[in-house]
Amino acid sequence: MTSGAVPPGTGPLLSPIGSVGLPLASLLTIAASLFVGFANAETLGQYGVLSLALVAVGVSLVWVASWPRLGHHLVPEKYLRPALGLPFVCCILGAVWFRGGLYGKGSALSISIALVTAAAIAALVFTVFRLSDAALASTVLLIGGACIAMVIASPAPRIDVWGMFQAVARGLMHGHNLYTQRWSPHLPGQATIYAYFPGAAVVLTAFYALFGDVRVGLVLALLASAILVRWISTNPNAAVFGSLFLLYPLLTFSVEQSWSEPLSLLVLLLLAWAVRSQRMGWAVAALAVLLTFQQYDLVFVPLTAAWSEFGIRRTAISVGLASACIAPWALAAPHSFIEGTIMYNLQYRFAYQSLSVFHLLSGVSSAMGYLVLIVSVAVALVVAMKRLYRGGSFLMECGLVLMTLDFVDKVSRFNEWELAAGLVLAAGSEALGSSQVDKAQLRDRPPSSDGVAALGRQDG
Repeated sequence: MTSGAVPPGTGPLLSPIGSVGLPLASLLTIAASLFVGFANAETLGQYGVLSLALVAVGVSLVWVASWPRLGHHLVPEKYLRPALGLPFVCCILGAVWFRGGLYGKGSALSISIALVTAAAIAALVFTVFRLSDAALASTVLLIGGACIAMVIASPAPRIDVWGMFQAVARGLMHGHNLYTQRWSPHLPGQATIYAYFPGAAVVLTAFYALFGDVRVGLVLALLASAILVRWISTNPNAAVFGSLFLLYPLLTFSVEQSWSEPLSLLVLLLLAWAVRSQRMGWAVAALAVLLTFQQYDLVFVPLTAAWSEFGIRRTAISVGLASACIAPWALAAPHSFIEGTIMYNLQYRFAYQSLSVFHLLSGVSSAMGYLVLIVSVAVALVVAMKRLYRGGSFLMECGLVLMTLDFVDKVSRFNEWELAAGLVLAAGSEALGSSQVDKAQLRDRPPSSDGVAALGRQDG
């Protein structure tokens, strides 16, 4: 998976951090994830003037970072410690400022907050001393403990997603159809019907059976995703991106809420890793599993079809497998299936809470909101598909499309932004390992022609 085309007559050269430099695209993805993360945490994924301004900057940075040539522009080695240390300082500030646990209480909540802060401090120290794998290992252990402590602190959060997954997991264990079950919501107006494709519930039922709480499965998915963020890159220093992912502001809050996006992120990373490792059968299976989770995961189908390393044929096979898995549930209760997976989402009215510009545009004209949504996503898809066809980064283009969708969508809450930020960080990790540098070009180029490249030459 390359980040752009290689000039004729040159070959790809790995550019490990500390020898040639760090791709500018990688630093931009870190900055984008921080802007989005702080915006998301500032109002818990709901509309706010400051939060909307911050995500606008984050989305803009992703568009810049996705420009193929930026994978070749290097920040020199002497700037790397502050460039990588500053994000962890921000993570420490976020851990202190945003203290997760909307419904949590007691000593377990205090332990969770303390572990998040400790994880951010430890990651900063290890990163400054160039111990990237140690930074990731400490973050996985401490954030894993913080997430479990959050589950203990909030045993019954008053949110429909948790109640939905718990209820359908109990029903599945007794042989009931997902879409014909009903349960008592925690609050008036919350969902009383299963609103996703069946895959996420089937996966999480195993963790409900073992631990009594589906959130344990989501915690493991987050930790596994952080490890994969490191392993999708050929550079061991990419571990810092996995640490930054787990230090996303209020990540323990997302665990408390039981949102299933960690499953989608994990499978997307598995897909990218499988393709890079030439395990195409695993890649086809990963996409098929992804398409059984949530409806908006379908936005990635055009990208896999255009991806030169995956292609239309494998995408069609994955879509067929996913359809075969979903069909029995749909055919067993067609009316309930349509009500849950289509009508519920179309009729969802909480656009004013969404961290997007949709509500602002629809305030002027309802047609304008939908027009901007359709045009923006269409443009992002066309740009991303064109780059993927030419050998671009799958993860970067997924992040670009999802960030754009979140910015203009009717309902973009904390969980959708968290998934987009995870994809962008993974793309930054990938760019670190797959950056292609024409050393001859760097050597022959005069210093005045390209400051960044010249600095890379001097430090390399």
